[in-house]
Amino acid sequence: MNKSDFEVVKPLAKGQFGTVEIVRQHSDGTIYAMKTLNKLWLLRQKEQAFFMEERDVLAAVPMENTQWIPRLHGAFQDETNIYLLMEYASGGDLFSALDRRDPPVLSEDEARFYVAEMILAVAELHDMGYIHRDIKPSNVLIDREGHVKLADFGSCIYLGSETKAGTADYISPEVLRAREGNVGYGKECDWWSVGIVLYEMLHGDPPFYSDTLTETYAKIMNYAVGHRSVLVCDRANRLGKDSLDEIKQHPFFESIDWSNIRRSRWHGHIHSMHC
Repeated sequence: MNKSDFEVVKPLAKGQFGTVEIVRQHSDGTIYAMKTLNKLWLLRQKEQAFFMEERDVLAAVPMENTQWIPRLHGAFQDETNIYLLMEYASGGDLFSALDRRDPPVLSEDEARFYVAEMILAVAELHDMGYIHRDIKPSNVLIDREGHVKLADFGSCIYLGSETKAGTADYISPEVLRAREGNVGYGKECDWWSVGIVLYEMLHGDPPFYSDTLTETYAKIMNYAVGHRSVLVCDRANRLGKDSLDEIKQHPFFESIDWSNIRRSRWHGHIHSMHC
């Protein structure tokens, strides 16, 4: 397998690391998402571990669990780049879906549906032994049926080890504390981020958004002032810290059929952008 086996259909994202593109395989016309990572950038930024973590997480997903995590179809390299060939989620991502709305919010029923699927996706990753640590709308993909796929596992960490990661608006206070010393944290930091995304879906902006990182971090560390939530709260009281059932049984999710959510379809689901 090499890059010449594919034609680029459409670019999806571009950054310092490289690109993500929709590609079509010449042999059978199958559509994939291809992430291209520049080797020199990875070496200069000492980001090799982030690539390895993402590849390892995707490769570790059992076939029966690919409903919540994009399937990895292959990985290869040339002299310049490393390539990950992944399942393509044609509905785009949650960030883009919100951005297309005016105002950029979902109804409570829509938000409930999507956050419930996010919860199951995150729980599946936790069951595999990983913490995501960078849950945000742009890392929540929507497939052609309107269901969630959790993505971007470069910041993942295996339970029991710790490094720095996260995106400012969605990072939990215990992860910030861990950067300053030897304070530990666990999978409950992901439930904080899920709570932030739920708030953003309902209100249009993350609750701690500021113009500078310093201000954002200060607001996060003082989250108890003016903002209370069962997810955006101290880790000792955070919903989900002991079990997934704590979240499932919350009254907010009373209308969710957890066992059959993948068989259902939210009637107002985000429209597909299938090429």
